[in-house]
This record gives sequence, C-alpha cells and structure tokens, in this order.
Amino acid sequence: MGNGRILGIAYNVIPVKDLEVSAAWFVKHFGFNIRHQREGYLSLFRGDRPILDLIQSDNETRATFEVHQKKRWVITFFTDDIGSLHDYLTSENVKVGAISDEGQYGKFFVLEDLDGNLFDVWEHPDCELNF
Repeated sequence: MGNGRILGIAYNVIPVKDLEVSAAWFVKHFGFNIRHQREGYLSLFRGDRPILDLIQSDNETRATFEVHQKKRWVITFFTDDIGSLHDYLTSENVKVGAISDEGQYGKFFVLEDLDGNLFDVWEHPDCELNF
C-alpha cells in the first residue's frame, strides 16, 4: 500500500477545436496512441503512459498564458534527441522556435499545435525521468 504522496503528473488536459484533426496531428508527429475516446474527449498515450487528454472546446482559450506580453506554455515534453525532433517537425511545417542551449539547464525549443497551444520541448543528459 502507498503512503499517500503525489508521485508525478498523470496527464495534462488541453483544449482543441477539432478533436479528430488534433488527435491525428499528435499521433502523426509524436507517435502517441489514442485511448479512452468518448464524446468530445480522448486520451493520448506513449505506450502505456498517459501524456495528454484532448477536450474539444468551442472557446478560444488555449493552454498558454502571458508574461510581459509574451505567450508561454504550460506543458514541457522531454526528448532524448532535440536536434532530430526539431529537424523532423520543421520538415513537417510545424511551427517551432529555434533550439536554445541553456548550458547546465539543457536545450529547449517551443512548438505550437494546430490550435495555438504552446509546448516546450526539453533535452537534458542528466534528467531522471522514468518511462
């Protein structure tokens, strides 16, 4: 039996305009698989691990916020090869920013999905994420 502690984040929920189109975009570009699909909602997994839940929304609100008039993301993805992922997404005409090398903090870039949700992508050689 557990000890009642938070062990991590199970998944993140983001709003999308067209559930089917957005799900296909995430499956194509990131290799996620679809689970738990129902009216206006579905889950995206990497293998057996939940990653994102997409919820169809007519509201224009997206998974971003602003700091000093600059849009920021609420979700950071981890990768073990940021250069290859960036090159692939660029070749697929995904909106991506330049790779930023932050030294001891790792390498980053920001991407935007079809709905304007922003995501940070991070690579760090000393990261201890368990998959």
